[in-house]
Amino acid sequence: MEKQPNEDEGEEQSENDEFEDDLQLETSSQDLDTEDEMIPSKLNILPSMPSDDAPMRKYSFKLKHDESGNILTVHHTVKEDGQLLRIQIAACCFSDQSNKLVVIDKRGNIFVFDFVRKRYWRLSIRMPKAKLIRPSPLHRNDYIVGNKLGQIYTIDVDNSIVSTCGEVCSGSIEELSWSSSLKRSRKYTTLMRFGREAVLVNLETLRVSHQLEFDESRYTLKFAGYLPNSDQFLTCFTNDSLHVWSTHSLGTLRSALPIKARDRRLRLLSAGKSVPEITLRGPIDSDVEHELAFECQDHDFADGLLLGYCFTPDGNKLCLSTLDSYFLMLSTASFDLEKIYRLSDFVLKTMAFLVQPKERILFGITGRNQAVMLDLAHTDQKLIVQRSNATSLSLSRDGKLLSIISKCGEVNVWSTCSLFNALQAQTNCISKLKCTIKQLPPLPTCTVSGCMNQEVRHLLKRDRLKAMIKEYGCYPEKYRFLIWTSLLEIPCNGSQFQSLIKLGTPQNVRNQGRNLQIQNDAHRRGVIKVWGCLSQWCKVIAYANFMPHLIYPFVKQFPKNGLVAFEVLVTLILNHFQLWFEFHPLPPSNYLAMCENLLQRSDEMLCKYYKSLEVTPKEYAWSMLSNAFAEVLEEQQWLILWDNIVTEQTFFPIFLVVAYNLIQREIILRLPDKQAIVAFFHDQNPVDMCKLLCKARKLAAKCDPTLHPQRFIQRFTPIPKGVYPKFLKYPSEWIEQQEEQTDQIIKSHQEIDARIRELELEEVKMMERLENGLKQEEHARRVKKMEELYAHTIQREQERLTCQRKMLITYQMEVRKRKSEVIAKLQESEQRRKVMEMEKDIDLLMHTIERERRRHNQEMQLAEDEIHNQEMDLLAQRYITECEGAPLSQKFYDNIQKLSQERDHLQKNLRKMTMEIVQPADSSSQMISPLLAFENSITEILREFSDIISTDRSGA
Repeated sequence: MEKQPNEDEGEEQSENDEFEDDLQLETSSQDLDTEDEMIPSKLNILPSMPSDDAPMRKYSFKLKHDESGNILTVHHTVKEDGQLLRIQIAACCFSDQSNKLVVIDKRGNIFVFDFVRKRYWRLSIRMPKAKLIRPSPLHRNDYIVGNKLGQIYTIDVDNSIVSTCGEVCSGSIEELSWSSSLKRSRKYTTLMRFGREAVLVNLETLRVSHQLEFDESRYTLKFAGYLPNSDQFLTCFTNDSLHVWSTHSLGTLRSALPIKARDRRLRLLSAGKSVPEITLRGPIDSDVEHELAFECQDHDFADGLLLGYCFTPDGNKLCLSTLDSYFLMLSTASFDLEKIYRLSDFVLKTMAFLVQPKERILFGITGRNQAVMLDLAHTDQKLIVQRSNATSLSLSRDGKLLSIISKCGEVNVWSTCSLFNALQAQTNCISKLKCTIKQLPPLPTCTVSGCMNQEVRHLLKRDRLKAMIKEYGCYPEKYRFLIWTSLLEIPCNGSQFQSLIKLGTPQNVRNQGRNLQIQNDAHRRGVIKVWGCLSQWCKVIAYANFMPHLIYPFVKQFPKNGLVAFEVLVTLILNHFQLWFEFHPLPPSNYLAMCENLLQRSDEMLCKYYKSLEVTPKEYAWSMLSNAFAEVLEEQQWLILWDNIVTEQTFFPIFLVVAYNLIQREIILRLPDKQAIVAFFHDQNPVDMCKLLCKARKLAAKCDPTLHPQRFIQRFTPIPKGVYPKFLKYPSEWIEQQEEQTDQIIKSHQEIDARIRELELEEVKMMERLENGLKQEEHARRVKKMEELYAHTIQREQERLTCQRKMLITYQMEVRKRKSEVIAKLQESEQRRKVMEMEKDIDLLMHTIERERRRHNQEMQLAEDEIHNQEMDLLAQRYITECEGAPLSQKFYDNIQKLSQERDHLQKNLRKMTMEIVQPADSSSQMISPLLAFENSITEILREFSDIISTDRSGA
């Protein structure tokens, strides 16, 4: 198919450019990734803006005009590597205005279909791993998309942008709902469920506002959603309890247990009343019990019985479907159970109500993936919309369109008006047909799938049929099975048969059914199904190893009607085979004794021959009876034989066994041994059926009353209508013991298996230990080699280190020697520095002493001058007073001389002291003692100087 041009250009084109009925969305492999592309665990899709340069291209399509109501079929197919690849659809929904359909495939491509303008387009954004999509209640063109990674997005389909995004959880979002009064209350809160957890999310910001927590130790969440027309939401848990919660306080407002209410209603139901029943399988359908059977082991009852839910369009009713095939309607105001419907042969997984008429038309998807349309007001009216592969459905808001997603990767859009009209037309046709059938005389039919009309049975009277069988030897092939059901008076108890099917197949039957050597799989399944139903009806049949050989010929003749095959066998067991299980698991000795007695009376020679070879009735009678003569006769002969058996009395098979032995006596008497005789009764041998039947009838007519089997075998009793009578002619105590022993054996086998598993685990552990030991030994060996290598390497390194140490010691000695020299030089330099500092200090001290000396000298000079002046004054005064006429030199001559001597002596001492200080030291070893002497001499000089000064002052 070809894509159409842009809508801006395509608006002017005619409708001749429109698409075909089945719309195929073709895209090139360059635009799409492969199905196995790597998608990140978290999708970071940021809000985007539309591009003015690259507007979205829109293409035209047209709707179908199909009488079935299918107006559009969409599938996305791409061509990759030269092959066509169908991409499955992940989710779809209608807009709030019911004029658009938004489809998302599993690669994240988003397509929008406008039913008004007949255009569709693909968005430029992608949403990989999408799980569901819903129209946003806030804006007309916005849609909310949730994916399998717990992320949620709001997209604008007209502008192809992501307006908001958020991550609310880490699991797949499975439910998304909000209150219908969201806009009025302006509380943009939505409820999202992912797995067994739920959260409340703000619809504007897509952020979690509340995390709903439940006590998972008691029960876990199954589904959750908002109640219509309220701010309350509903939750259902695995214990089948319903709870209503307040959005404001997050507290429980009320709760209900619908399963218990239903069981109580059913218990209190009066005898004359019954619940409405809805059946998908028609009364004249072929044998499809294997498709309709509800196998308990195929469903998990650990999560409770509630399977799905929906609300009526007005929100007043809550509808629930259960795993045990019920449909319940509860009031959303009080949660009281109002209506119960029985779904006889199907269960509903997904449901949705049609808007008009209210609470009447229900669309759903069954457990076998069928999309159906049910009329709850008239339970016998139903329509199968899609027979297979339906996975999910959704209705538009106005109820005019229905979309169904299929497993094969396509979406079918249906017109609900056409479907409703088809349902009404079908109903009218059936009603007119029923009226016509009531007016016309009933005609005999050759089908055996349903209950036979009583008038037809009246036509097929036993006397007439006996005359026919005596005249022709068999019945017409076309009407054979119809005659059988008439002679055996088969009631066709369909509901009771379905009940037996629902009980499942016993484990013993399943185990033996795996070993059945039947080439045709359908026949093998039919044998197992009928055998399982017979075992549920009578326990002993499950332990009878010959039953598959007895059942197979009848199942082969009724390949599509297990019900008739089952009831034929039940009738034969209750009548013709009534003594077969008296001594189970041994062969029926009483029954075989009657055969032996009759053979003894008819042919004593043959009996003696059997006794001589130790051939018992088990070999020549039970070998034929246990498989209903199927091994010794070909198919047409077998049918002729059973035409006569169902016509005659219940003891007739005994005479047939004896007649077969008598007819074949010439061959038997020529057989050499017992093994050949046993093999003879397991092979097909040429036999004249007319002769065989005549012989059997003659034996029955001439039989001695004392030996006649009619004394021990009751006359024919048919199965009553609506019930299967119990068969009790078997050792029930042995069966109970057998079951107990079987349980014990199973437990023993389980214990043995557990012990074997333990031993296997121990063996595995021992092997692991052995393997680990070998690994450790190899590891140790390699480690040893590695250690040796490391040892040699370390030894070489140690030798190298020894050489380096010797070199280091030599170098250290040199360094130490150089260091000592340097230290000695440093010490000498330090000593010289100290000496220089001391010399500097001494020089400074000498300058100070010299300065002081000069100052003292000056002071002494001044003092001397002053003293001299004073002396002069005194001398002058003395001279004046005492000897005015004597000269001064004579008067003070002695004192002056004395002072001069003392001065000269003092100067001499000073020069001597100065010379001793100035002289340098001769060696460093004599440096300390001269310094001390020098310091002492300086001290002595200072002391003497002080004495001199004090002496001079005192003398003055």
